[in-house]
Amino acid sequence: MLGERGAEIIRTFQHKAVYKLASVLFTIAAFIAEAVPSVLYIHQPEIPEELLK
Repeated sequence: MLGERGAEIIRTFQHKAVYKLASVLFTIAAFIAEAVPSVLYIHQPEIPEELLK
């Protein structure tokens, strides 16, 4: 229906879209990996001085 060239264009577009999505997901995962430890560190409970001795 589209011809060989049309199918090739669609495949190329699909590959670019997949790589772009993977890039976005990797960026989100990297942000989460950076943010979560920071948040956990900031919100850790205070340890009373008696327990530290």
